[in-house]
Amino acid sequence: MVKLQEKLDILERCVGMYTMTQSFSEVCAFLDGFDMCSETSTMRGFRAWLAGRGKGGKELTWWGLVLCEVDPALKVSDVHSFSPVQNQEAISTLFSLLRDYLRTQ
Repeated sequence: MVKLQEKLDILERCVGMYTMTQSFSEVCAFLDGFDMCSETSTMRGFRAWLAGRGKGGKELTWWGLVLCEVDPALKVSDVHSFSPVQNQEAISTLFSLLRDYLRTQ
């Protein structure tokens, strides 16, 4: 079974192959699906790790907590109106945080 950490660089580099519009929300949906198929629960641990950082409410999803790392003023509902630059910033932050998390595992 392929694990997320084994393919993270490829996924980030080729995000356009796995999503239609290369949006933050699509990347998050893809990662959730990949994680569910790999049966490793990486994203569940990632969410707990993010919540422990204290930059967002503990009730948020992992992708909501990533948005808090991008900009504490962002709301989950803002995702649908992101510009291409905002999407890229959120995606870059996501992959950076995932790498930080996986280094601690």
